[in-house]
Amino acid sequence: MRTDQPRINIRRAALIFVAGIITASCSEKSAPDREKNVNASAVETAEGGDESQPGKDEIEEDCAAFVRSTRVVPARAAATDCPGCPAGGTAVLAFRGMKSDAVSCSGDTCTVVVTIRAVFNPASGETITGGLTAWIPPEQRSAYLSGQTPPGEQGYRVRITYTRREGAWRAVEFDRAPVE
Repeated sequence: MRTDQPRINIRRAALIFVAGIITASCSEKSAPDREKNVNASAVETAEGGDESQPGKDEIEEDCAAFVRSTRVVPARAAATDCPGCPAGGTAVLAFRGMKSDAVSCSGDTCTVVVTIRAVFNPASGETITGGLTAWIPPEQRSAYLSGQTPPGEQGYRVRITYTRREGAWRAVEFDRAPVE
C-alpha cells in the first residue's frame, strides 16, 4: 500500500454515510407540513397574492391612477385632443381608497368590480376630462366648474377589465359598474 495517499477511516466513512441517510430522510416534509404549505398557498390565492388574478395592490394602484386622470382644464386645453401629450390641468379628485367588491376570472381575462372612494380637490376650470368624468353627476360637475367644491367623500362603483399579457395583468377598460 502506498503511504503518500490519505487513508480513509472506515468509522468516519460509515458515519458520513449514516449522516447522509438521516439528512435525506429529514428533508422530506411530513404530511402535516405539506398540508400547512398547501393551506398557506390557498390563503395567498384568496388574497390575490398569486398570478391567477390581479393583486390587491395592483388594483389599488390602477384605481388611484384612474382617479388622478380626472382633470379640470381650461376649454382651450380640452380642445387639443393629444393622446401622446402630457396630462395638463389639475386633478379633480384625491384618491382615498378602494374596496374590491367582486373578482371574476376566465383564462387571461379578469373583471374586477370596485368601489373607489375620493374627495374633490378645490379648483376651477371650464371642462372636466378623463378618468371618472362620466361618474360625476351633472349637478356636482356644474357646481365644481363654477368654483364650489362638493363636500364629503364620494363613492364610485367601477368595473375594471384586466388582461394578462407577457405574464403581467394590465387594466384595459374602466366602465360603470351596476349599483347594488
